[in-house]
Amino acid sequence: MSEGSVPRAWVVISVEKDLLLFDNPAKHLSVRFSYLTAKTETKKLMANSDSTQTPLDENTLDDNILTRLDQIDRDAVSARISSGSFWLPESPINERSVPLISLNQPVAPVKTDQRNFLESDASDITRTAGHRINCHQTEVWISGNSLLCACPDCDAPMTIRYWLRLADCWRCDASVSLSEQQIRAVEELLEPTQVQTEHVRAVPTQPAAATLASFAPNVRRPKVAPTTDVLPPPPAPIANEAYDRELERLSRGSFATRLIRGGFKLTPAWIVSLVLHLIVILILALIVLTDRSFVPESITLSTFLDSNDRAGGDVRFENIEDMLQDDLIMANHLDVDSEELREVLQKANQDAKQLQVDPRPLAPLPDLNRVKKNITTRSGPLMSFAARDPRVRSEIVRSQGGTTVTEAAVSRGLRWLSSVQNQDGGWSLRDYHRHAKPDNKSDIMGTSLALLPMLGAGQTHEYGAYKECIGRGLAWLIDVQKPNGDLRGGFDGEAGMYAHGQAAIVLCEALALTGDQTFLQPAQRAIKFIELAQHKDGGWRYRPGQPGDTSVFGWQMMALQSARAPGLDIELDDSTLKLADYFLDQVVAPAKFDNRRKTELPAGSAYSYQPRRKATQAMTAEAILCRMYLGWKKDDPRLSSAVKWLIEDHLPSDENPNLYYWYYGTQVMHHYGGKPWKKWNDSMRNLLISSQETRGSNPGSWNPKGYKWGSKGGRIYTTSLAVCTLEVYYRHLPLFKQIDLE
Repeated sequence: MSEGSVPRAWVVISVEKDLLLFDNPAKHLSVRFSYLTAKTETKKLMANSDSTQTPLDENTLDDNILTRLDQIDRDAVSARISSGSFWLPESPINERSVPLISLNQPVAPVKTDQRNFLESDASDITRTAGHRINCHQTEVWISGNSLLCACPDCDAPMTIRYWLRLADCWRCDASVSLSEQQIRAVEELLEPTQVQTEHVRAVPTQPAAATLASFAPNVRRPKVAPTTDVLPPPPAPIANEAYDRELERLSRGSFATRLIRGGFKLTPAWIVSLVLHLIVILILALIVLTDRSFVPESITLSTFLDSNDRAGGDVRFENIEDMLQDDLIMANHLDVDSEELREVLQKANQDAKQLQVDPRPLAPLPDLNRVKKNITTRSGPLMSFAARDPRVRSEIVRSQGGTTVTEAAVSRGLRWLSSVQNQDGGWSLRDYHRHAKPDNKSDIMGTSLALLPMLGAGQTHEYGAYKECIGRGLAWLIDVQKPNGDLRGGFDGEAGMYAHGQAAIVLCEALALTGDQTFLQPAQRAIKFIELAQHKDGGWRYRPGQPGDTSVFGWQMMALQSARAPGLDIELDDSTLKLADYFLDQVVAPAKFDNRRKTELPAGSAYSYQPRRKATQAMTAEAILCRMYLGWKKDDPRLSSAVKWLIEDHLPSDENPNLYYWYYGTQVMHHYGGKPWKKWNDSMRNLLISSQETRGSNPGSWNPKGYKWGSKGGRIYTTSLAVCTLEVYYRHLPLFKQIDLE
């Protein structure tokens, strides 16, 4: 209903600043009109009214307004308002967002505490019972210590949480948020006021209306003519002063409580949340960072019980200085001062540990007790790879003459080899420096020489720091193998059977270390190809069927011995090994001791490259190693004479660096053991450790320059042979003695 059209049967029920609220009791409706408009429209009602209600004339309009106001104090209009029977549409004043204040009922003066509302939750807001604020569509009541409003959806009463500036409906889950104008209006109302107790013939002046005048500066307050009629005073409120004082005292709390409450009210919610979270984080940090350095010493003898009594080992006291003696000696050969010595050993220890752990293995390692049994009870001239197990390798390295420094050198060498792997999974013997290019072509020899030292360190495609690298390399190797087992990979010249023999060793060792049957058939085909390529006199050379030479022969023999390792189901013709032994008889060559007045070695102690040629130390070491695997015993005089000749006349030195000779000679001496092995090992490991590159573009590798055959084989060749030589302590178990594990 628009302003200016007053219906019949309407009477004035209240005044709100410059507005009048007319009521139609029959229809339970209400509407607001401006004061001047109401006067004008009431004249029209007086002229044409046929209502049962008493018409209003101009002279009695103000009296009727005030009379109606006093009547509201005594009847149930307030109950109708609280129950939601009134409908108050928006007025033009509301559209301008001007809050309207009305005092529904006068109250008697009450003494109130003049503290600020925000000081405490228990502070008295006001003792009046009828302040109301209208802003937009939200109406707010201030009743006692409560802020109330009606739900905009279901008209249910809601209590406003002033400190959050919002209210939630208990009936329909609606939410109401106070605007800035409403908040300011409420704060004005909350200021302590002095209520007038004398009732006169005028509309009482409301403190709230005066304080909120700034919200509507353009709204004119109506002038009310005073009269002499006096309305009966409203009934005085019933109050229990003692009860109120006790309730006020208990709710107010102590000064500290009021201070804390006031602080929380004045502090933004996000700051309070931040402080509480910081306190929780500090408490958790104190719990986690509690000093636990003190741990009582204890010894766990066993984690399970066994009914079988077994004798314990001997008590042994070890001196850490004695354990590090070899490391200190080797570190001194690195040409570093005493201040750098500790750093060198610490770095070596870190590099060595890289080969012993794998936090994410693809398959579990074999049972440790079975591994130890294989190491300590093996017999016969068969290859065994059990000592490569990372759980026992550290102990074996110490017992066989290795050190942390040698293990660190192995780790660095493998790191370099893995860094030059081609994108297709293989390695390029010559073009390793182009490994980052997608079109860099891999070859069989480069791939085999890179995989040999990785498998030698116990790294497989299932376990180790280089399992992904090894897996890609093995997959490439199998992919390029021909159906007949040929692994020469296009090397038709001198390198053909070299490459095949090395690749066959790789496949057999991968099968032996993991038991993965993926490699069984490729390894079987590779071994069969070696058997078919053997010459009728028992040797092998560059192409299948050629008369043999001792150098190519050695790689084929090592592949055949790898196929004979325990646990493999690779078929091998025994006649192949008998014919191979016959070939070695043909390459026996005379030799003399240089320092024994040209004393000749017994026949069969020295060997040449081909029949009827001069004996050399490299071919002798390779041939003697093959003789050991073919069944020679340690007490054979030919073997002992060969060992003496190699130690006395051809001990490794930097005067004649030959990695090919050192590779085979180191295996011979390790199997033979004793003083010759200790003398050889001291010389060999110092030479290899000191010559490994630690700086530049290829750290961890060995420069091919200066080594015999180095320029022909390249950096992968020299690095592979050097690393395999330093792995001798565990790469193959010694043939003539058993290792005692503690």
